[in-house]
Amino acid sequence: MSKNIDILVANEEDAEDIARLSYQVGKMHDDALPDYFKPTPEEEHLRIIQNMLKDENAVIFKAVEGGKICGFMCMLIQEKSRNGYVHSKVAYIYNFGVDEAMRSRGIGGRMLQTAESFLQTKGVEAVELSVFMFNQRALTFYEKNGYRTLDVNLQKILK
Repeated sequence: MSKNIDILVANEEDAEDIARLSYQVGKMHDDALPDYFKPTPEEEHLRIIQNMLKDENAVIFKAVEGGKICGFMCMLIQEKSRNGYVHSKVAYIYNFGVDEAMRSRGIGGRMLQTAESFLQTKGVEAVELSVFMFNQRALTFYEKNGYRTLDVNLQKILK
């Protein structure tokens, strides 16, 4: 368990470090599902992070140890129509990762707890996310932290 880790809201100065970690997550997906994802260069990750940091409906958390960012979580807060939905204000985890060298130290769980507490103060009623089936580690992590599967999407590649 990492006690010397601070979980903070990220700012524009953090964009490059977060993009580096986002690229790690993206590459894992690119390698696992090459027929689904086209490889995304680190510069594109940087552009996406910079845009999210400017978006009033987004929040990015960072995990910091010894002045170095070792984890991140990008979230979008959305209003949903009450028609057909129980919760009207939902946060969606858009991207989330911990540096490969820092995994299995409790950092992800601490980021998730911090984000959930923050979101409750903003009136958010639920958190949603998507996980690809190849990523069993992530599925186990979320289930361990109280998340449940709502639906399953399927795909067949026609060549």
